[in-house]
Amino acid sequence: MTEQTATEATELDKSRRYLRPVAAMSISDDPDGVHLAVYEWLPMFEAWATGPGLCGGSMRQGPLAEGTVVSCARCLEWQSKYERYLDPAYRPEDDDPEVLRRRAEAAEALLKQYVDLVAVAHKYPIQGGHDCLGENHSCAGCALARQAQEHLEQHR
Repeated sequence: MTEQTATEATELDKSRRYLRPVAAMSISDDPDGVHLAVYEWLPMFEAWATGPGLCGGSMRQGPLAEGTVVSCARCLEWQSKYERYLDPAYRPEDDDPEVLRRRAEAAEALLKQYVDLVAVAHKYPIQGGHDCLGENHSCAGCALARQAQEHLEQHR
């Protein structure tokens, strides 16, 4: 590990994994190629390590300097997906078809409520900027806006 990569490694969050450029093994089809690999802290060894290339090829251990240009087309094809998976904000349920279907159904139901509210607003006069057709004679539009905001906050 070079002095630069050692300094970078001490500044990284050990609970996260990162994508880093790596060099191919000399037995590779492209021994001079630059690939991408996951770089993570291994507590059992108390050291940072890189895995195989995103393309599946064997790589030399340790990252190349940050900013090194990656030449492997297969690694570059996988890069955006891995960046998404490694992002701290990534939630596995964002890729679950059943969760996505339920979110879409909830969004469609909310949109239908908006459409229904617009139809009512056109049918009855609006008094004081609010309609009084909601529960307990409250403003249906305000109640629906609160529901929409709660839904958006819940599914962020």
